[in-house]
Amino acid sequence: MLTRTEGIVLKTQKYGEADLIATYLTSDRGIIRAFAKSPRKTKSRFGSSLEPLTHARISLWGKEQASLPKITQSDIISSFHRIREDLQDFVSISKLVEILLCLTPEGIPNKRLFSFFLNVLQAIMSSEQGPKDALHIITRVRLLAAIGYAPRLKGCGRCGESSLNFYPDAGTTLCGKCAGVPAGEGKPFMRIHDNTIRFYAHSIEWPVHISNRLKPRPEILTELSTLLDRHLTFLLSGKLRSSEFPVPF
Repeated sequence: MLTRTEGIVLKTQKYGEADLIATYLTSDRGIIRAFAKSPRKTKSRFGSSLEPLTHARISLWGKEQASLPKITQSDIISSFHRIREDLQDFVSISKLVEILLCLTPEGIPNKRLFSFFLNVLQAIMSSEQGPKDALHIITRVRLLAAIGYAPRLKGCGRCGESSLNFYPDAGTTLCGKCAGVPAGEGKPFMRIHDNTIRFYAHSIEWPVHISNRLKPRPEILTELSTLLDRHLTFLLSGKLRSSEFPVPF
C-alpha cells in the first residue's frame, strides 16, 4: 500500500552499510520511523532530502500499520539548511526534537503539533535579530505547552495562592502550606521572580512569529532557562543530551 504525507526529519540513524532509518514528524500520522534504501550512496535518488529538519513530501510503501514502512520518494519542500549551519539555532532545535521524541508517543496523529513545529522552523529561519536567546526559550516553552508538559508558574498549583517557589518534582509553584514540608526538611525548590513569571505567561500566549517583540533582560532568560532545565531533568529522569553543547540557553 502506497501512502503520501508531509514530514519533517527529526533524526536519522545508520542501518547496514548504506541504508538509513529516518524518524519524521508527519502532518497526519504523528511521529513515525521509515526505512530508506541506500541514501548514503553517492548517486542516491534521495539526495539531501533526509537531512535533519528537512520538510519534504514523502511516499511510503507498506501495510497501513507497518512499524517501518519503506520510503519510495522524498521531495524537498524546505531544507532549513541555515538552521543546521548556525550552532545556536541547531542546538536549540535539537532540544525541541529531543523533547518531542521523549515525551510524544509514536503514531498518534497531531496536525496542530506538526504545524506548530513547522512554524517554529520558519520563525527561526526568518528571524533577522542578532542573538535569538529569547526566541529559543519561547519555542521551548511553547512546545511544552503544546504537548501538555508545561510547568505551572501562575500561583500555587494546588490552592492558587501566590507563590514564587517552583518545585520540579511537582511541575508547579507551591505555597508553603501546600508544599507540605516539615520545618528543617527542605524539599528541593527554585525561587523565581515576578518578572520571570510574566515573561513566561507572554511566551505561552503570544504567537511564535511575533514573539521577537518581547525583550526580556538576560537574568530573566537565565532564570527561566534554568527552571526549564530542572523541570525537564525531572520529567526525563536525566538531562537532555543536547544541553551538553556549549551555547547559551
